[in-house]
Amino acid sequence: MDNRRARQRWSGRLTSRPLPEHDSALEALTDEQRAQLVAVWLSRAASERRVADAFEVIHGALLAARSDPALVALAARAIDDEHRHAELCRVVAARCAGRELEPPARLMLVTPEHRGAPASLVPTLHVLGHCAMNETFASAFLEASLGPAEAPLGRAALRELLSDEVDHARIGWGHLAELSERQRAELVPWLDSLVHANLKMWRDTPRAAATDPALHRHGAPPAQAIELALVGAVRDLIIPGLARFGLSTRALEVWLAGGARTDGGHRQSYCQDRRFVLTGARCDLSPTQSNSSPSCEMA
Repeated sequence: MDNRRARQRWSGRLTSRPLPEHDSALEALTDEQRAQLVAVWLSRAASERRVADAFEVIHGALLAARSDPALVALAARAIDDEHRHAELCRVVAARCAGRELEPPARLMLVTPEHRGAPASLVPTLHVLGHCAMNETFASAFLEASLGPAEAPLGRAALRELLSDEVDHARIGWGHLAELSERQRAELVPWLDSLVHANLKMWRDTPRAAATDPALHRHGAPPAQAIELALVGAVRDLIIPGLARFGLSTRALEVWLAGGARTDGGHRQSYCQDRRFVLTGARCDLSPTQSNSSPSCEMA
């Protein structure tokens, strides 16, 4: 274990508490079911590793924005958190496989340009898009995964992931809190598009929707649960969070009431001409998917 991790959370340990040494629920699965779980957890490992790269960007953005040192430190810790998450997911995949597995191929990170935004605003757009938006969606996704997860290993791993993601989302909201009224006013033209693009990314991400209840118990949620969690995050977390800081959410509320469409049928122009999304979100990609794929992106 490297020195960087030893200085970070849990004093170098992979998790706050040891993972269960035995999970009889895994033994009850068929070879095909175990193979599906291996694919789910390995894809998460790849995504988590890419999010570590994304937090390198966020850490730099907070420094550029002269953010509160406490937020800068939390972002620095988040880099290590995501490296731990990648290894945790690989370990779970290996336990499901019953043998040691190599880490999945590293996925490419693409940083958004936010063309048209003032240079001084770009770091804040990066922080809000990744932390306040994407990490909030990530927390909702993990909660949806945790709900039916009764198997000891999967449940323990999900609890570890979720405990960190909540803190990571707070980085974005904490940064929004430290902005001046003028700076918040500059954000207004961009906020709806950040929310739309993030929800579209989460919806469009290729993932094997688990229809087998046996897999739900090991942390692979059904598609309907994921959709309800994502829409709920917009309704219960993101819109109230923006409103708390006096930012208008009327357009988002109307969009949400109309079904929160991201299929091109509503405000189709919101991400046609500008890149609002940055590759690095958590998503259950196939480990064989091209590393240059833009389908797993976050604002």
